[in-house]
Amino acid sequence: MAVGPYHLAQIFCIFLLANSARSTPTSAFTPEFNSLKVVSIKPSCQNEDYNKIEFEIQGRNIVNGIRIKATKIPSERNTLCTETLDVSYNISDVATSEFKSARYVLIVPKSVEEKIYLCLPHNLHSSTDKIPASILNSAKYLWYHQGNDISIDLTHQCAKDNQNARHRSRRDEVDDKAINVLGLRVEIPHKNIEMEEESRIPKLLANVAETIRLFGTNFDEEMVISFTPEEGERGSVCQLQVVKGVPVDKANFSPTTTLVTVKLPPLPEDAKSLYLCVKKGNASFIHQGTDPGLQVVTYESLLPLWVAIVVIVTCLSFSSLFSGLNLGLMSMDMTELKILCNTGTPREQKYAKTIIPVRRHGNYLLCSILLANVFVNNIFTILLDDLTSGAVAVISSTLAIVTFGEISPQAICSRFGLAIGAKTIYITKFVMILTFPLSYPVSKFLDWLLGEEIGNYYNRERLNELVKVTTGVNDLDKDEVNIISGALELRKKTVAEVMTKIEDVFMLDYEAVLDFETVSEIMKSGFSRVPVFEGNRQNIVTMLYIKDLAFVDPDDNTPLKTLCQFYQNPCNFVFEDVTLDVMFKIFKEGNKGHMAFVHRVNNEGEGDPFYETIGLITLEDVIEELIQAEIMDETDVFTDNRSKRKRIADRTRQDFSIFADRKTDSYKIRISPQLTLAAYQFLSTSVESFHPNVLSETILKRLLKQDIVCLIKKNKNWRSDAGCIIYQQGKSADYFVLVLEGRVEVTVGKENLTFEGGPFTYFGTQALIQSIGVAESPSIPTSTLGSLESLNIDSLLKHSFQPDYTVRACTEVLYLLIKRSLYLAAKRATLMEKSQKDNQTTGEQFDEEVDKLLHSLEEDGSTGAATPRKTSKNVIQAQGEAESMNAKVASSRNASIFSNTSPQKDVNGRLSNADLHNELQETEEEMSLLSNKS
Repeated sequence: MAVGPYHLAQIFCIFLLANSARSTPTSAFTPEFNSLKVVSIKPSCQNEDYNKIEFEIQGRNIVNGIRIKATKIPSERNTLCTETLDVSYNISDVATSEFKSARYVLIVPKSVEEKIYLCLPHNLHSSTDKIPASILNSAKYLWYHQGNDISIDLTHQCAKDNQNARHRSRRDEVDDKAINVLGLRVEIPHKNIEMEEESRIPKLLANVAETIRLFGTNFDEEMVISFTPEEGERGSVCQLQVVKGVPVDKANFSPTTTLVTVKLPPLPEDAKSLYLCVKKGNASFIHQGTDPGLQVVTYESLLPLWVAIVVIVTCLSFSSLFSGLNLGLMSMDMTELKILCNTGTPREQKYAKTIIPVRRHGNYLLCSILLANVFVNNIFTILLDDLTSGAVAVISSTLAIVTFGEISPQAICSRFGLAIGAKTIYITKFVMILTFPLSYPVSKFLDWLLGEEIGNYYNRERLNELVKVTTGVNDLDKDEVNIISGALELRKKTVAEVMTKIEDVFMLDYEAVLDFETVSEIMKSGFSRVPVFEGNRQNIVTMLYIKDLAFVDPDDNTPLKTLCQFYQNPCNFVFEDVTLDVMFKIFKEGNKGHMAFVHRVNNEGEGDPFYETIGLITLEDVIEELIQAEIMDETDVFTDNRSKRKRIADRTRQDFSIFADRKTDSYKIRISPQLTLAAYQFLSTSVESFHPNVLSETILKRLLKQDIVCLIKKNKNWRSDAGCIIYQQGKSADYFVLVLEGRVEVTVGKENLTFEGGPFTYFGTQALIQSIGVAESPSIPTSTLGSLESLNIDSLLKHSFQPDYTVRACTEVLYLLIKRSLYLAAKRATLMEKSQKDNQTTGEQFDEEVDKLLHSLEEDGSTGAATPRKTSKNVIQAQGEAESMNAKVASSRNASIFSNTSPQKDVNGRLSNADLHNELQETEEEMSLLSNKS
């Protein structure tokens, strides 16, 4: 027979296999059997035709769960096992101790009467390698013979079968007293129990302690339970236990039911379920059968514990992020982001520009965030359910999601949503891409259904209310808020609502004359534009500007119509329904001035309709409505034209009409009101003795209306005429002189130095002021100085002023001559006026003479004489008390003060009749200085 290449190849392979079998490498982790000892040979509980052989092995690297194979062919150690027994010959380990010994169970048919040898795998990499259950059919592992010494001899099996029969009969005798478990129930489940769909076997989580209740008969307190993955008949021995023996709970024990807490391991890959085994004392564990009520299935968690915790924390973090972004990003519309891009801080502008591209797709962003949020919440709940029971998982997940996934992030993002949204924009974009297949179609449907998203917008009412309700939060002060509100409401108001009614408008008649009184009334009104009417007040013909009076002399008595015809100032008329914004535009143009008259069509009655002027509106009125405040200038008399509430100012506007010539005193020398006003201004500002703090403005005006004007007519012989002398050198004088018109020659001192003085040159201020000292008495307090009492004492002193110069009129001179007595009376009247205005009670006792003057004024007294009045009993009594007080004051003074000028008094200290007469004359002068109103 010819040998071909194919046969040569076979021979070469057999040769290599033989060589590899002889030189099989071993390692330090290769298991090895050194000795074998048969422990027992019993008939199998499942099938009487099989024997269950239990044997013990001694060796090295014998790990727990290692698998072995059996063979009938003898061979040398570490040679390949080329033939194995049938797969029904099952070999399983019972126990392993310290990698040196192990106990196995071999189930073989009773017909086998020969030696059985053992084989072990060599491809192990460590001493703790677990051999999988499928190793018997695996091509990855090679099996090597353990030698002829390691064998089980079954040649004497018949004798052993007889012995086993005797054991079975003995076992049947004690079955009546054996522990029988009829059913089990998970008493306190770690979580909701799941059942197998077909067999209805409970599924429990592996490596978790579960409390199981057992039901049966003949229970004992010393009983111990275990579980095995191997099937078996009730009463057979459990050869492989996956759980160490667990004692029952003696506190809940009864002969028919008990509790046991056990932690079950994961179910092996080749096992269907775990079966219950029970033992008592040191006996073997007895299998309780394959009834479904006595089986348990275990399963492991999807992820390891640490991985599950990491995933749970990550999901909760993303849940909080998505929940916060949902509120933070969706609450900011495009309008607000655009505002921030233009008016925000540099950081806000950067954040807004980052968010706008994503926020522009509002529905797409919303769908993506919601889908991602629901996804991570579901993962979080499922993983938490695997770790805990159902109720705990529901409560824990609800609290965690609500607290850390909803409330906290939304509270934070409601305040810092712009910053958080900008810093997590890449996560948001990634989520949008990830959820694109589902979120984008839904967003397009929402766009079609709801329409394009439009940002928030504000009309006038909303914008006005927004500014008002945020007053305490924004950086606007009250005036700015009022201006904004006024500007927004300007279009809603008409001129009829803010105008000054026509009956309240200050006007001038077209036929009026511009004399001093008319000009004074114009000045007193405080207006810069005055309407002029002809016939009735509603017939407005022109306007008079105050600046038009600049070249008008009141002495000329110019007719008003002449001035109006010259300037021809136009009038602007508007209807009452014109809004303020339109009125403001008209005033801004300036073509028709800043004042307009409001008129309307009057169609009442039987006649034809006509235009009726009903009010007046100015630019100031419009601006006041714009800024929501009253504008006050230095000329305003009233704070509001509608309420007519007078202005409260520190300085009241001067009334120049008091200087007008009333033409009632024919005996006086008349001067023009303008000259009187000039004299008043000069005295109150340039002469210290007439300052407002010495003489009040009212009293000074009344003083200038007295008969104090003197006139020296032009005289060629003025140097020799004694009538031209106003002051004589060395001659006493008790009066003050103010030159109003003309010129005077003044000769001073022994050297006769001469100079001329013109208008508003004054002399003799020393005659008005006491120049000698008055020693104070200890009995008179210093607070009385400058009071009415001191003025009374000053008036008693016959003080005279001797000038060291001569004043002579060299032209026609018009001058004011104010006597000392009149000046003191004016000062006394000033104090009386102040006491009336203050209306305050002090410790100082005023003279009863002052009270008499105040209550005796009934007429103006401008003629210089007081109107006689009957004196009441109270006044007489008060006058006596005042005189006694004056006597006390006078007696307390040093006698040297009065010298020869002191008035003569009687023994009771009262003034003599002559002095009393002088006092009455001074009182009359004071009365003439006080007006009826004071």
